[in-house]
Amino acid sequence: MKKSLLLFGIFASLILWSCDKNEDKPASVISADVKVGDVNGGGTVFYIAPDRTFGLVAAPEDVNETGIAWSALRVTIPTEKAIGTGAANTQKIIELKTKGGTEVDVAPADEIYAAKVVAELTTGGYSDWYLPSIDELTELYRQRAVVGGFNETKTYWSSSAIDGGYIGPSGYTYFYDFNPAAQDVKPVQTDLNQHYPKLVRAIRTLKAE
Repeated sequence: MKKSLLLFGIFASLILWSCDKNEDKPASVISADVKVGDVNGGGTVFYIAPDRTFGLVAAPEDVNETGIAWSALRVTIPTEKAIGTGAANTQKIIELKTKGGTEVDVAPADEIYAAKVVAELTTGGYSDWYLPSIDELTELYRQRAVVGGFNETKTYWSSSAIDGGYIGPSGYTYFYDFNPAAQDVKPVQTDLNQHYPKLVRAIRTLKAE
């Protein structure tokens, strides 16, 4: 009986020690020496989360100089706006245009559109780039001087879109006007002309250690 109680006590102590150890383990964070403006992760760091659990890196240059359509045919693919949602947005756009869905016909295999081009991009040794959400793109504008290479006479597509609420495909996609003169007017807008070419800058997530 005493032996059983002793074993039980040891077992209980091990469980409590394990729980305490897990509770004391800090969350994974980006090392303190990583800062906005650093060349890291295949590009330039332009955002670090307040809790330092992740950062955002911009590719060194725009995908091209002439721009890319968001979609050749107008589609309704509602996506998110917040920082941290660009990767999921990009995946959702490609999935629906590949498989089809409500108000989204299957896109031709050879269609060139922003989310697909960015997702297929390999640069800086990385291939997990995505189209930024509008809030990520807004932060990218704020850090444009640090990142560099932007055309400040043009507009840039985001991966954020909404349903316009009309009959038929009514997708409106958010874009950001990088012209400084637009900042006092309306830099963030939506465009139903998804086939219009706008510039695209790919970003990726800098993950915590």
